[in-house]
Amino acid sequence: MGIVLRATLLYLVVLLLLRITTMRIMRSATPLDMAVIFFFGGIAVPPILGDDRSITGALLAAATLAGLHTTLSHAKRLWPTIGMVTEGNPVVIFSNGEWDEAKMRSKRVDPRDVMAEVRQKGLLHLSDVQSAIVEHNGAITIVPKQESS
Repeated sequence: MGIVLRATLLYLVVLLLLRITTMRIMRSATPLDMAVIFFFGGIAVPPILGDDRSITGALLAAATLAGLHTTLSHAKRLWPTIGMVTEGNPVVIFSNGEWDEAKMRSKRVDPRDVMAEVRQKGLLHLSDVQSAIVEHNGAITIVPKQESS
């Protein structure tokens, strides 16, 4: 039972730490982001297993983590607040030619990140962009200006 409790606690702690420190992992993980993820994972394993070096202990910890992840995934569909806490909400950081510096700082997004997405969208200038949105998963969505006919 100790392994289950420790796995639950560390799952929630690591989830919180990753939520706070790594906003853009799903779309464009940098080496810095990946280092944080690997270190959090490595740091979490010994406290979960303690002195138990058995296959059974490792399987129990893995099953607990999988169960928690599945439970949270279902819970966020039922209660959107859980999704907001665990994943966040989309945030508009550029709209109508204006940067929202405060939101960019809070999401830790650099204009270079936005420009990379603008170029991937096939656009060359910010003047071609209506808005840029940091999605809940960290991806940056570029909405091009509509051509008036």
